Amino acid sequence: MSLQDISQRKNCSDKNTVRILIVEDEPDLAEMLEYSLRQAGFETLSCADGFSACRLIERERPDLVLLDIMLPELDGWEVCRLLRSVPDESTATTPVIMLTALDAVEQRVRGLELGADAYVTKPYALREVVAHIRNLTARRRRDEAKRKEVGELRERDRLRGDIQSLLFHELRNHLLVIGGFSNLLIRGDSSPSGKPAHDYVRAIHRSSNYLSLIADEFHLVRHIENGRLALKAEPLLLDELVREVVALFAPFATDKGVKLELRGWQQSPLLIANRAALKVVLCNLVDNAIKYGGEGGRVTIVYRSDRLRGLSGFSVLDRGPGISPDRQNAVFEKFVRGEKDASARAGAGLGLYVVRTLVESLGGRVILHSRSGAGSCFEVLFPQGDHEKGNQGE
Repeated sequence: MSLQDISQRKNCSDKNTVRILIVEDEPDLAEMLEYSLRQAGFETLSCADGFSACRLIERERPDLVLLDIMLPELDGWEVCRLLRSVPDESTATTPVIMLTALDAVEQRVRGLELGADAYVTKPYALREVVAHIRNLTARRRRDEAKRKEVGELRERDRLRGDIQSLLFHELRNHLLVIGGFSNLLIRGDSSPSGKPAHDYVRAIHRSSNYLSLIADEFHLVRHIENGRLALKAEPLLLDELVREVVALFAPFATDKGVKLELRGWQQSPLLIANRAALKVVLCNLVDNAIKYGGEGGRVTIVYRSDRLRGLSGFSVLDRGPGISPDRQNAVFEKFVRGEKDASARAGAGLGLYVVRTLVESLGGRVILHSRSGAGSCFEVLFPQGDHEKGNQGE
C-alpha cells in the first residue's frame, strides 16, 4: 500500500472508524490480518519493519498497533519502548497488542513491562484479537474523553483565577480613586481648578460607572461561557440606548479632549435584543474609541442599515492610530490589550472579547475595519425583524 493510498483512505474514513496499524514482516499473515480486520469493520494500515512502524505511528496516529516482536532492523520490543517515550501523551498512550510465536513467561512479562497492553501468542484465534482490539480502543476513547474533560476543567480554573485577579486589580484601583477623592471632598480640599465639588465628583462618578460596567461584563460572559444564561430579548429603541451611553462617557471624552458625535440616528430604530448586554457592548466600544482615538480627536457613532442583507446596527469610529492587519483577529481574544494600554485606563484586557461574545450571543456579528494610521471602525450588525423593517418604512 502506497503512502498516497494511506492518505486518501485516512481522509475518506469516518471519524469514528477504528484505525489499526499492523506491523508484521510475514506478507501472508499481514494480508490475512488486514482482510479479516476490514471485514470486522476496522480500517487498516500495514508495514513490515520497525522503522516504518515508527514513522507511520507518528504520521498516521492509529487507534491501536498490532505489533509483531520479531521484526527486521528494529524489533517490536524497541518499537514499543520508543512509542511509550513519545512526549505527546495522545500518541504515547496508543494501545499495543504484541503478536509473537514466543510463548515463554519471560517474554510476556518483558512486553508488559515495556508498556504493551495485551500479548497474543501465534497461532491465535482472530476472535481473540478482535475482542482485544474492541476492549482496548473503547478504553482508550473513554480515557481520552476523561483527559479532555480534566484539561477543560483545569483551563477553566486557570481562566477563573486570571479573571479574579484582574477583577481584583480593577476594583482596587477604582476604589482607591473613589476613596481618595471622597476624602478630599470631606476635608474640603480644593482641586487645581478650584472646583472640588465638580472635578472630584466627576472622577468618583467615572470610577463608579466603570466598576458597574466591568461587573456587568464579567457576570454576563461568565454565565454565557458556562452555558447557564440565555440572554432575554426585549424591544428597545437603539437610539435611546446610544444617547444614554454617550451621556455616560461624555465627561471622560471631555477630559481627553475628544468630541463625541452621532450620525444618522433620526430613525429611532427598534430592535429586539437584551438591553444590558447591548449596553455593555456599546460602552466597551465607545470607551475603547475614546481611549485610543488620540487627544483632540473625534469618536462617531453611526446608525447602519443594510436592507438588501436585512441587517441593521451601528458603527463606532475613531481617528486613532488604527490596528495593523496582523493584530486584528487577536484583539478579540481574552486579555489582549492595545498598544496604548500603558495609560491610566488600561482596562482588564477583556473588552473586545466581551463585545464579540455578547454580540454573537444576541445573534449578531461584529466586524473590524482598520489599518495602521487610519483609525478604526467597529461595526455591529443584527438581523432585522419585521417590526424593524416596518418601523423604517414609516
